[in-house]
Amino acid sequence: MVKLSERDRQQMEKAKDLIESDGAAEMGFVRSLFFGRLRLDRLMPYPRQDPAEAARTDELIARVEAFLADQVDADRIDAEERIPDEVIRGLGELGVLGMTVPTEYGGGGFSHTAYCRVLERIARHCAGTAVMVGAHQSIGLKALLLNGTEDQKRRWLPELASGRMLAAFCLSEPEVGSDAANVQTRARLSEDGQYWIIDGQKKYATNAAIAGFMTVMARTAVVDDDGRQHDKVSAFIVTPDLEGFHVVRQNRSKCGIRGSWQAELRFDGMKVPADRVLGEMGRGLKVALTVLNYGRCTLSAGCLAGAREALARSVEHARTRRQFSRRIGDFHLIKQKLARMGELTFAMDALTYLSAGLVDGHAGDIMLETAISKLFCSEAGWRVIDDAVQVHGGEGYMRDRGLERMLRDARINRIVEGTTEVMTSFVALMGLKGVGEQFEAVLGAMRRPIANIGRLTAFAGHEFRDVLIGHAADGALDGLRPQLRAEGVRLARLTRRLARTVTRLLATHRERILDLQLIHQRVALSAVEIYAMAAVIAKLDAMLAASDGDGDGHGRGLARDLLIGRAYCRHAADRVRRRLAECTRHRDGDVLAVADALLDGAAGDKPR
Repeated sequence: MVKLSERDRQQMEKAKDLIESDGAAEMGFVRSLFFGRLRLDRLMPYPRQDPAEAARTDELIARVEAFLADQVDADRIDAEERIPDEVIRGLGELGVLGMTVPTEYGGGGFSHTAYCRVLERIARHCAGTAVMVGAHQSIGLKALLLNGTEDQKRRWLPELASGRMLAAFCLSEPEVGSDAANVQTRARLSEDGQYWIIDGQKKYATNAAIAGFMTVMARTAVVDDDGRQHDKVSAFIVTPDLEGFHVVRQNRSKCGIRGSWQAELRFDGMKVPADRVLGEMGRGLKVALTVLNYGRCTLSAGCLAGAREALARSVEHARTRRQFSRRIGDFHLIKQKLARMGELTFAMDALTYLSAGLVDGHAGDIMLETAISKLFCSEAGWRVIDDAVQVHGGEGYMRDRGLERMLRDARINRIVEGTTEVMTSFVALMGLKGVGEQFEAVLGAMRRPIANIGRLTAFAGHEFRDVLIGHAADGALDGLRPQLRAEGVRLARLTRRLARTVTRLLATHRERILDLQLIHQRVALSAVEIYAMAAVIAKLDAMLAASDGDGDGHGRGLARDLLIGRAYCRHAADRVRRRLAECTRHRDGDVLAVADALLDGAAGDKPR
């Protein structure tokens, strides 16, 4: 265990006071965890869809499910590597492709929660079709909806909402994957100011080969208020009729989601009218990150869909399949898989619809919440489907069972919209950054004691406690139902432990922490599971509140969900404790040494 010096302890105590005075109240739930603050009030009561809209959503889901059963052949779409035009047209006529578009622009005016519910049903039937819908509505037209001018919205949204035109979001490039800030496509204003001239390439843009509307990110020269010029990313509306627009290649023959089409695009002096800038010049990166908040939330719904289907199939198979004169569900190693699948699926559900509710509630700081939802659900969804294949044995490996396709479809979720590795470091560094900035602010204040006398004198007389614990961790449990008190106490303790670990890491490694990605992983996954536990607890609390407790079928279902949710919380807590302990006791040097030996090996060691 790393021991803090007295100097570090003093700095950390000062940081605690700064947190209380410098805008900590504006932090989202996850950022607050890194400061030892458990703010369950940010998540409770668990979001609940408006009853009138819920009924309208149920009606739409019934129509969508009938359409899917009658018109969408997932195996055929996978084999032929295309979604038939009549399927796209039918989804447009049902109103699915414009669900979140306001009614004044021809859309359905549904909430994000409603959209996730419908997308989940589509993904459960055909993941490729769900990807097409998500690329169109979750990210393709979202920048227009959030940042477009009134003229831009009235020009394009009615066509997009009806499905007569599809949308695409174009960010990735040959040398740019998850590094959105490194966009190389460039845009320059023509001498007459009438056009933006764009040169560059985009790749892996879903729907781009068949889209009539594209949001394209390009680097531009922007002059700030003091006259200095900066190179910043801006967002543009691009249509395929523009001179210089080329579809270079359609990315088919993929591992999974074969029905959706990704494309590589090239822009050769493409002239984009000056009125097609989306939002402010130089604010394209913010546009992209905001759009991805929505995309990651909906991607979670798609992951949840696959997990639900895999779990349902596995439970049924375990009930009916017999080996050694017993049903396989009686064997403990199969029970272990089913239990894990059930716990992960329940947590995925809690996270997905919590994130959707935060979006609908216009919560301010939710970047980490949506990132964690995507990270958790993509990894858990893969684990659940992989376990389902194992439960089915050889039958699960056969194409006619459907699980083989589900496994291939699920693999992309750990890559798109931020790979697992990038999202893991993102969560860790965003959390560490906030705490580190407070430390830096304390040091700055100490260098100018006269100017900061008020701030510094507030530190006097404080005994050092576990830094950044604050006063909210235990008080946050006041509104929690008694049945969940033990889970809440466990959550509060883990929150304190996370904060203690973060401060020790910063005190020990300081700026070197930026490169210690194996430690990032432990910190990030600890925060991920603490947030997932909080989501599960909030959901269970809402279920208890809604239950009449009369012992009917609903009551039995609640008892089962309580069992599953509590089990997830206990197992997640074990994993968090182990990871946090390994932040200071590990064998990372061995791992890095082996990797370096492989990377530096002789040519003869290369695989043939």
